[in-house]
Amino acid sequence: MKPTLSRRLAGVLALSLLQINTVRAAADDPEVRAFVNDSCIVADEPYLMPPPDPGDPADQGKTKFFPLIGMVVGELAQMLISHLVGASTAHLKTDGARKDTRYAMTEQINLYRADFQPEPVLRLNAKLGCMTIVAAKFLPGDPQCSTAYIPRQLSRETMKLPESEWKATRSDNSVENQLRRANICVDGSARAVYEARFEFSEDGTAYRLRNAGYQIESLLTTRDKSAQRITFYTLEISQPGKTEQRETLSTAAVNLGTVTAGAHSAGSATDSPPWLNVPALSVESRRAYDEKTRVHQQVMGEIDALKRAVTRNQRVLAGMDQRMATAGPDVAAGLAQERTRIAVQIQTQQAELDASDAEYQDLPQTPLEFMPVTIVVAVTETQSEKTALLTLAGLIDSGGAQLASAGNTAASNLFTRSLNVSDNPGRTDPAAELDSARAQYFDALVALKSGTAAAPGEDAKANLALARNRYNDARRALGLEPIN
Repeated sequence: MKPTLSRRLAGVLALSLLQINTVRAAADDPEVRAFVNDSCIVADEPYLMPPPDPGDPADQGKTKFFPLIGMVVGELAQMLISHLVGASTAHLKTDGARKDTRYAMTEQINLYRADFQPEPVLRLNAKLGCMTIVAAKFLPGDPQCSTAYIPRQLSRETMKLPESEWKATRSDNSVENQLRRANICVDGSARAVYEARFEFSEDGTAYRLRNAGYQIESLLTTRDKSAQRITFYTLEISQPGKTEQRETLSTAAVNLGTVTAGAHSAGSATDSPPWLNVPALSVESRRAYDEKTRVHQQVMGEIDALKRAVTRNQRVLAGMDQRMATAGPDVAAGLAQERTRIAVQIQTQQAELDASDAEYQDLPQTPLEFMPVTIVVAVTETQSEKTALLTLAGLIDSGGAQLASAGNTAASNLFTRSLNVSDNPGRTDPAAELDSARAQYFDALVALKSGTAAAPGEDAKANLALARNRYNDARRALGLEPIN
């Protein structure tokens, strides 16, 4: 064979092998999916108590409720994830995808939800307790594998020991079986499973992710069993920006450090990840919420004001009863006349309250959703600790305004969360100002409608005008339209 022909043939063979290896690598690349639930699927898997011993009467009836704890299957992953986080990376920009990173991405979902019972309230559109990330090949279609889940039944021999020493009787303790409890159906073995708990500050304005454990059967970026990788995963919340790029609202990260194939961990209760601001409602979504719930807020504002008025009058009556018990005949007669007036006023206010309650119940009660966002979960494995630290530092720097303090978050509602306010106590919190002004406005409105005033000679119309002006000032500060 001629040297030139040999070189060409070798080149063709090399190119063919490269294409085959590329196809094999793509087929071997695991799919990453993320699931968010109120509890961890793996770390919080409950024990089932053993069945009652027929020969022990004292054992009968003890365990009736325990099976219910362990048999909540098929529902865990339905709260946020099944319609939230998928495995598609088609929307990721080429320059945004890293070769050492595997992604799971959502379509746009609404971050906030408005419920109307027992009153209008705006909250996160899910019950965030734990995030479970699974890297594996998943069964196609819409499989139902929860019925194949084998519960973790406690052995009778260990049930009287401390919980740390409990053992299960089941034959399948695999993570694949644990995932079936939430109807997460893996084809073969899972490459890796990571879990992190959401922790929220007492006022709900800050959150963080804490490592709840992992099971890594093999690394995502290499099949080398002896390889080591610095591994971390991130949760990014973003919303559409004014350009094609998304605007990042918050990025949380969990750094696992150096891991290898076969690494398992139950998590750490001692690490202290940074607190991040819960993304506040955007100005556009805030206006949409105010517009679509205006009637609900108006009626509920009057209901709350009527309740406060009834409570105040009841306290006045109680004080009068005490004075009448020790007053002379003339004073007692005058107090009795005033008591009758206030008692009639309470009856009138209670009737108005009942009517307002009925009016509120007749309003539409279907929950509404606001503020579309995109959520991306990414697992990164890098050979360089320096690269990992630089990447994590970049996330913190890019989201510097996201950082919060666990003990210094401003107590406010979901309309606004400003670190500047909490860092500078002298500044007015727009959300707190809105709540206060709103209450005063409706108190003045109810006083005018019921013909009562806070003090003799007080002008109820003037009070209402002043309260309305303050309420509108607070609304304008948050970008809301003033009321008439």
